[in-house]
Amino acid sequence: MDGVLWQTGSPPEVFTGFGPSAYFSSQSALETLELALEHREVRRRLRAVCPTSPGVYGMVDRAGQLIYVGVSAKLCDRLLTYFTAGDDGAKERRIAKHARQVVWEPVDHEFMAQLRELELIRRWRPRFNRRGRLESERCGYICLTTDEAPRFHAARRPPRGARRSWGPVRTSRKLLAAINRLNHVFRLRDCAREIPVRFADQRTLFDQEWQAGCLRGSLASCSAPCAAGCSRPEYYRQVEQAVAFLDGTDRQVLQQMETAMLDASERHDYERASSHRDALQELRYLFDQLQLLRDVARDYWFVYPVNLPDGSGLWNLIAGGDVVAVTAEPRAKSEANTVRALLEARYAQRDQQAQLPFEAFDRVRLVASWFRHHTEELERVMSPSEAVARCRKMA
Repeated sequence: MDGVLWQTGSPPEVFTGFGPSAYFSSQSALETLELALEHREVRRRLRAVCPTSPGVYGMVDRAGQLIYVGVSAKLCDRLLTYFTAGDDGAKERRIAKHARQVVWEPVDHEFMAQLRELELIRRWRPRFNRRGRLESERCGYICLTTDEAPRFHAARRPPRGARRSWGPVRTSRKLLAAINRLNHVFRLRDCAREIPVRFADQRTLFDQEWQAGCLRGSLASCSAPCAAGCSRPEYYRQVEQAVAFLDGTDRQVLQQMETAMLDASERHDYERASSHRDALQELRYLFDQLQLLRDVARDYWFVYPVNLPDGSGLWNLIAGGDVVAVTAEPRAKSEANTVRALLEARYAQRDQQAQLPFEAFDRVRLVASWFRHHTEELERVMSPSEAVARCRKMA
């Protein structure tokens, strides 16, 4: 099953080098080591030539294909793990069995190395990599349908004309279960579109007793708009409550479910308490996934400076959590004017920010993860106005 992510079709490009970066112009030279040696000799040579600085590395097979890209804060230490005795089923050992050459590119800062890794995975699409491959990440959106009695579902891209959409998010089984629970908790239908809708306030020529098309109507987990179980305004109020929940403006349903769970537990009705607990966990997971995106999109509008070993620096322009540009820290008047124009252009549309692009999902996750694990780095960031002021002062 090794390398199952390799896509069929046109043959992969033969690897001749990582190529230029969209993030920084000055790059370290690519270094290589042939692996047609005993592992003991490979480890000796790695210790002799591979640095312990941050960087990216790649594994190349006998056909000249780049089969894996990785990143590490200490390149040498990480590469040694591929050629150390251990479990043959470990990922490192399985990749090393296919590799005939290892290549690496030192990067002066760990954050920039992580950006570089993601860039290389997107470009080369190595078959042993999962992270960064959009089709394998199964990213998607939570969408509100446009039919007469709308409900929520997951879609790879928001359908044209969709009422609302939230995301992108990873469409795992856990997320799909949470969306299903969302429809149940807010008593929205999840049946096929072909099932006709008959709201209670719709006039009919003859009085008729309608039967719900599924068991949910009988169990009161659906308002049964297919059987005149509710009026149109009643149903749409439920939709509006669910939308407020997804927007993060109304968490009342979580509090209600937690109260119901505790009450059932106190009555020793453990089956009902367990049902409330499961629903609470799924909806809380859904809320937290979207809240992370909301927090990053709202708060992550800043310039993140990183210092390089040679005394220079880079400014990462982060807008809505996405790295939209990387530029050298200005040191002269001409550079300051250029950087100021870039800052003003990149941060001009904050109030008109559109939905996070599908392709930016992994970069936003990378940025959020970096600052979550390096909270002290947030003390070094500059607001866009502060960065512009520095450029003006220099100019």
